[in-house]
Amino acid sequence: MSQLFGPIRQLGIMVASLDRALDYYTKTLRIGPFFRMDHVETDYFRYRGQPCDADVSLALAYSGDMQIELVEQHNDAPSLYFDFLERNGPGLQHYAVWAEDYDDKMSRLSENGVTLLAEAKLQNGGRFAYFDCGDAAEPVIEIVELTPLAAGLFQMIREAADTWDGSDPVR
Repeated sequence: MSQLFGPIRQLGIMVASLDRALDYYTKTLRIGPFFRMDHVETDYFRYRGQPCDADVSLALAYSGDMQIELVEQHNDAPSLYFDFLERNGPGLQHYAVWAEDYDDKMSRLSENGVTLLAEAKLQNGGRFAYFDCGDAAEPVIEIVELTPLAAGLFQMIREAADTWDGSDPVR
């Protein structure tokens, strides 16, 4: 566990095709079920201080206590996702921590020398931000605001994974 921001709760993996990745994770690795969200809507999304028009879909599942997030960007808008894929290809792009005290964690990271890379607010009100710690710390750190809505969603996905029998792998 990080003394700076708490335990890592999620591994964020960039994929070239969400459909192919879901097939692999559910059939080969037998992780699931995944809950898919296509073309995620935000109130705002900024990357390196500029508005970001990335068209992103994602899917969430659990493997034990670890949340797995698969992310596909559909367009070539500049973003941390697009830049990662261009530089590295598919793979582990970020790890995330949950924050009930989002503003405090944001301040603590800034005070400890990490650079804000991107930030967004979902239409449901939840916020998230990515911090770039330099070349030595790739993948980047994501802070996810743990609102009651997010906590309930994550709990529902976790419970679905605990009893998953392989049927209905993508929901």
